[in-house]
Amino acid sequence: MPENPQNRSVGSISRRRLLAATGGAAALTAIGSASAEATGQAGYHNPVEPTSHPDPAVLADDGTFYLYSTNGAQRLPVLTSPDLINWTLVGDGMPAIAPWCVSGRHWAPEVIKIGNRYHCYYTARRADLAQQAVSVAVSDSPVGPFVDNRTTPLVGQSDEGGSIDCSPFRDHNGDLWLLWKNDGNAINQTSYIYLQRLSDDGLELVGEPQRIIGMDQPYETYTIEGPSVFINKGRYYCLYSTGEYWNETYRVCWATARRLTGPWTKPSDEPLLVTNDVAKGPGHGMPIKVGAHWWYVYHAWQPSGEPGGRLVWLSRMRFKGDRPVIDGPWADNPFRPHV
Repeated sequence: MPENPQNRSVGSISRRRLLAATGGAAALTAIGSASAEATGQAGYHNPVEPTSHPDPAVLADDGTFYLYSTNGAQRLPVLTSPDLINWTLVGDGMPAIAPWCVSGRHWAPEVIKIGNRYHCYYTARRADLAQQAVSVAVSDSPVGPFVDNRTTPLVGQSDEGGSIDCSPFRDHNGDLWLLWKNDGNAINQTSYIYLQRLSDDGLELVGEPQRIIGMDQPYETYTIEGPSVFINKGRYYCLYSTGEYWNETYRVCWATARRLTGPWTKPSDEPLLVTNDVAKGPGHGMPIKVGAHWWYVYHAWQPSGEPGGRLVWLSRMRFKGDRPVIDGPWADNPFRPHV
């Protein structure tokens, strides 16, 4: 489950209180307090899920991890795991689509618990326009069924190519926010990461959207997308992807800020994750904190071009001062999350 948003010690908060403080898929997850090193647990092998589940996002709730991904045969594939490593497919969490969309292009869902209900923010194809848009569906259970009764999407941006890759975030004071990307590259325009307040019930947007991150670094190519915000030691971080998702140019980058609304700054050096000899095109994931250690769940292709799609990977994330560092991608990892 997500880390307490006020950055209090994990050891001082009960496991159930941490679970109740769930901040959504874009927030941190903290379960347990002992490290893998301290308990001597064996490592694990990547990919942790050897079937195609692009754009993975994880929710922790009541001691179980739930993974949601871009659709394959289902509109909202849902998998469960006790440890972030061993996953079981539960089924389709959204058997009926919303009135405003058409089937076939459901993307990048993320789920957050608001009150006693689960809100799934997702991308789908508009029925009235040949564009993607963002909306929200609600369920009484983390496995669904998630229902979106809206007649129009939550975010459209038809003049900017549409909207995709939404990510909910609960700030330290409880305020809810939504991040997404305008799909500018679909119409040869520039893409930006947007931020806007959500209403307290998570069903509507409040105020005006603002662009918080654009493309201004030499390592950012084609587009930027898949934002995920979290807090570490009072500082905000946004992990996002750039490049072409279908090849080795895809990678994970980061920006940081003292306030959620910015200004956001970026390093001038290399991204956090890039293609290597074991994984191609790593990206579009989310950070998770388990016990004392940070992890990053993401997708990547097999480097050899073997069929199978974008598989689910897990890497350790550490900090050197204010800088995040993600291990790998490594096929064999010496430590595993201790839940």
